[in-house]
Amino acid sequence: MKKSLIAFAVLGAFASAASAQSSVVLYGVIDASVSHMSNQTVAGGKKFSLDASNLSSSRWGLKGTEDLGNGLKANFNLESSLNVDTGTAGNLFDRNASVGLSGSFGTVNVGRQTNLAYDTLIQVDPLNVAHVGTNPNIALGSLNNVGLFGTHGTSVGSSSPTRQNNSVKYAFPSVLGGINFGAMYGFGEKAGDASASSYAGASAGFSQNGLTAVFSYAQLKDATNSSTIRSYTGGAKFVVNSDWTVKVTYAENELNTTGRTISVFGTGFDYAVSPQTTLTAAYYANRRSGDVKGKADQFVGVAKYALSKRTAFYGSFSYAKADTKAAKDQELGLFIGAGNKTATRTTVGVLHSF
Repeated sequence: MKKSLIAFAVLGAFASAASAQSSVVLYGVIDASVSHMSNQTVAGGKKFSLDASNLSSSRWGLKGTEDLGNGLKANFNLESSLNVDTGTAGNLFDRNASVGLSGSFGTVNVGRQTNLAYDTLIQVDPLNVAHVGTNPNIALGSLNNVGLFGTHGTSVGSSSPTRQNNSVKYAFPSVLGGINFGAMYGFGEKAGDASASSYAGASAGFSQNGLTAVFSYAQLKDATNSSTIRSYTGGAKFVVNSDWTVKVTYAENELNTTGRTISVFGTGFDYAVSPQTTLTAAYYANRRSGDVKGKADQFVGVAKYALSKRTAFYGSFSYAKADTKAAKDQELGLFIGAGNKTATRTTVGVLHSF
């Protein structure tokens, strides 16, 4: 018993000493909802489900910083996905695992991190990244679809290129009151070929007087260094007044070997009905060209009511329409069941953050 008390006292002393110069935060988002979807089978079957991450991605993580003096800080972030409906998660810290330094020179982080297309689009996405699994800006614009993009970049098919392993990300300090630049490189780590399975990109942005404008470019190589995906993303957000915010985005990626080009145009707005209630409407035009022609559109509306600063109740309605029932069109709809041209989704849920 005495040994245990001594051990706890020693740990407490170390914790107190550490807290004097650093901080560690446990955080997370828990999002659960009930959904009804139409046209999920060839015969038009419906689907009822309990889902996670329809307003925001469910996750938990640890982040911290240590003041090293003279304006220099050490930072880390470890973040894991969370499936609230089943109580399971992906690989430990599959969303982010990084450590780095920040100071007057900017911020540099190394590890597993989101790509620049994702970093760009989440700032201006018309849906505020709601319905992340079927949000065109995430699934198609930031390369989250493993089937379409998973063969390129450092993920080498084990996960989507939205997150890049073995990466170094550098954010330059903001200049002229709101202009910022970033760069990122992911090592393919293939012996004898430094470019194979690599990721390289750059970004730029501006934010001032209610206007945010962002852009990024990246190229991802396949494992044999014989194929390249080039990704272009951009968008803007304008805070009209305290009630209205308008957003527009465009994302495009091109596979050089086949000419396949997938693009997403998005636009929408947020309207604050009251301090607690926000309405969001968004439209996405998803297109494919170069190898085959594909077309699908999404219309989404979301109503969110803030029960507190950390808890919200929400509901949404989505409609997706493909040009034909063929896979080249249907898959661009993202939640249309095989053999269908249209689908609807109605969702009611609650989100709590900590």
